[in-house]
Amino acid sequence: MDSLSKSILATVIYCDVFNFPLTSLEIYHFLINPGRISKVIHIQGRTLYESYPQVRSNSAESLAEVVDYLDILVQNGKLGEKNGFYFLPGRQNLYHERIEKNKIAELKWKKTRRYLFWVQAIPFIEAVFASGSLALGHTDKNSDLDVLVVAKKGRIWLARVLISLAMSLLGVRRKNKDKMAPDKICLNHYIAVDSLKIPFESLYTAQSYAHLIPLYWKNRTVVENFWKANRLWMEKFLRQWEWPWAYQKRAIQANRLLAWFRFVGENFLDRTGLADWLEKLARYLQLRRINTYLPGRVIANDWQLEFHPFSAEKEILQKYNRKISFLGIFGDYQESDSGLR
Repeated sequence: MDSLSKSILATVIYCDVFNFPLTSLEIYHFLINPGRISKVIHIQGRTLYESYPQVRSNSAESLAEVVDYLDILVQNGKLGEKNGFYFLPGRQNLYHERIEKNKIAELKWKKTRRYLFWVQAIPFIEAVFASGSLALGHTDKNSDLDVLVVAKKGRIWLARVLISLAMSLLGVRRKNKDKMAPDKICLNHYIAVDSLKIPFESLYTAQSYAHLIPLYWKNRTVVENFWKANRLWMEKFLRQWEWPWAYQKRAIQANRLLAWFRFVGENFLDRTGLADWLEKLARYLQLRRINTYLPGRVIANDWQLEFHPFSAEKEILQKYNRKISFLGIFGDYQESDSGLR
């Protein structure tokens, strides 16, 4: 089996871990870089991956090539297909599951946009992305609503307090004690606008951040700079990925009055010096409560706040690696996590 066939198959296998069948366009956009699979090199006990030449991501021929390879894989019984969705053999039930979960996700999208409409009035919030199962469009009734928040430089701690307070006042913030929080906003990741590059690299994080969908941005360049800051490392894992130019369709409706409140609030807090004082106080109080020694990943500094204790990343990649090994056609290829505790 050639490298592109293996790459397509590996991409479907990865999403099978999430019970998520893919369309041909999704396979094309989130295709695992064939270089990771076909060119494994062992040097002094280390596993390295030789870089794979990138195909132009706007090339119609390369998409057509993926479709042709998918047809061959289906004909050879390596993949199944139903109404344009591809899955592993014997997993046809995933088609029906995805259709149902997509319907649920659309309802959750409406709630998310309604809740986050008010973010426009919150000072020091530069952008908000939908993440997790919501961004994937693959939610069940008990799913919460994960978001990634981009904060103004030097205001990440205060931004967290303000957006948490706003979501609490609306009654839609997921709390630490909640085992399940259907339709609640989960504020589990913040990054500062001057530190947009995600420092933790793995197939799991590349796929996760590639699926992010912008919901709100104060300035469009924030969104584009995020993609640019992370593109280089993400291309180690994803061959064709590029930022979605049609992301505006999920954005919350802009409101000039709310934007005015944010502008006035930011200027007042900055010019009076209150913002600096509140930032230091928020930092001090939060650091006293945050346990950074939990397994998984909990990060708390002036550039990033990430709260993924007991992250599913390791378990997901272990399942993926087992599926890859079981087929016996990928040689020594395996993926590792991004350095979880």
